[in-house]
Order: sequence, then structure tokens, then C-alpha cells
Amino acid sequence: RHLKRTYKRAVQHTTPDVICFLGDLMDEGNVADDVQFANYFSRFVDIFTQPTADTLMLFIPGDNDVGGVGLEALPMRSDRVLRFKQYFNVQDEWLAHSSLRFIHVNRMEMTMTESTYLSNAEQQTYTVLLSHVPLLRSTDTFTYQAIDEFQPNVIFSGHEHKSLHIKTHRNRLQQGVTFAPLNTAGGSRHEVLEFNLDYLRDTRELLEFVVPTCSYRMGEMKIGYGYAMFDGDKLRYTVLWTSQRIYQLAAYSMLLIPLKLVCGQIWCNILKRYWCCCRKRPRNYLPLPLG
Repeated sequence: RHLKRTYKRAVQHTTPDVICFLGDLMDEGNVADDVQFANYFSRFVDIFTQPTADTLMLFIPGDNDVGGVGLEALPMRSDRVLRFKQYFNVQDEWLAHSSLRFIHVNRMEMTMTESTYLSNAEQQTYTVLLSHVPLLRSTDTFTYQAIDEFQPNVIFSGHEHKSLHIKTHRNRLQQGVTFAPLNTAGGSRHEVLEFNLDYLRDTRELLEFVVPTCSYRMGEMKIGYGYAMFDGDKLRYTVLWTSQRIYQLAAYSMLLIPLKLVCGQIWCNILKRYWCCCRKRPRNYLPLPLG
């Protein structure tokens, strides 16, 4: 109920044209059988409903959905990937409003699509890369290939469940990059960052946002929804933080303990009275007089 309520409020507040789900859509989708996966999917679509028929819903898989990331993760299997694609109608590329294209870059499988649209310069569009695992975290051949192939204006990723971002020049990637926390401090929780996409393209600077998780089940204290607005050549981004569910659950637990004690005491008193009233009382009889 918490997820459904916060998602509904975020959608009502922003009225988005596009909603992106950056993987880890299920807790144990990678180990679920077909029946369990179908139940997980039904629960997911019941929580994250499509606001309008015109809203574009984009889904990409994560390691919790298909496996394949981390030392303890199960190896990625083609049947899990195919099952996820069939349920969520996964595509590799989407075009929104003829000026914004979204491309899925799959670092887990080290694969990327061949774009079916013209380049940014030819079609005057802005390119958004979607990756479950942060793309700029590892500066390997795959990262350079994705950057050179698609020339992204901005990258959105997940996996780490925290709110982070990085803005760096392409030539500095080899030196290693450090993602900085975004909107996590008390005084900047509602700060809106603004970037000029044309300037970033001309200077060959790269911009990536790691979007936080919206579910407290991931074990993070700070949960919320990333919100990006494209306005011409301007990009504005912030995080819509939701209530810290773990604190709420802890408060509920602390309230329940004394409440249970009080209710238990009252119940014991009621049972004690009932038992005292209804139990068979011993009677003392006087001895019969002898004739």
C-alpha cells in the first residue's frame, strides 16, 4: 500500500509523459518459477499503473529480475531474460515526441541495440541512455563503445538504490570517476539541478544520474522517485523523496509493544473475572445431627 500510494502521488504531482523503470522490478524475479513470476508481475502492475493511455512506460531488466550481477548473483539465463521481455514488452529503443529518444544499454549482458533512427545531429533529437548498472562506473571498452555510438546527452541508471550523479569530460573517464550524492543532505533535499544539453554536447561532457530506489525493502533509509524535465535544450532534475518507511515501521513497532501489553493485561483481567465468577465454588456442609 505504501508503494502504491507514493507512486500515485508522484504521478499526480508530475503528470509525466514518460515513466522509466530502471530494473530490479521484483525482489526475487531471478529465482522465481513461472507461477511465482506471474504473481509478482500482477502485483507490480497493480501498484505501478499506467496513468493515461498516452503515457509511455519503459521497462529494463535488473539483476533481481534476470540475475547476472555480483558475486552472489545467479548467472543470467536466456530463459529468464526472454520471460522478462515477454511480460514487460521490453524494447531496446523508444522515440518520445520526435525530439527525445531513449536507448537501453545492457551492461549486464554487454549488449546494445543498433539505432534505427537518425543521429542526434541529423534529426535534432536528444538521446537518453537507460542502464540498470551505472554506465560510467566502469571505464571499459563497452562504456566507450556506448558513448561513441549513441553520443548520449544524459544517462539514467539504477542498481545501487542511492541518489548519485556525475558530470565529467569524456577524456577524464580513464582516470576514474567518483559519483557524488545528490539531494541527500537536509538542506538540499528539494534542490532542482539544471543543465544545458547543447552545452554538454559541445563540450563533450557526460552526465549520469543514479536514481534511488522507491521501495524500503531494498534496505535504504532514503527512498524516492527521480524526476527529470526536458524543456528545449534545458534539463532539470530532482528527487521526489517519500517518507522514510523504516522509521515509520520502527515507530509502529514501538507503539505496538505497550499497546499489546495493555490489551493483554485487560484481557487477562476479563478472563480472570470470568473464571472467578463461573468456576465451581466449594461448599462447606454442617454435619448432620445424630439421632
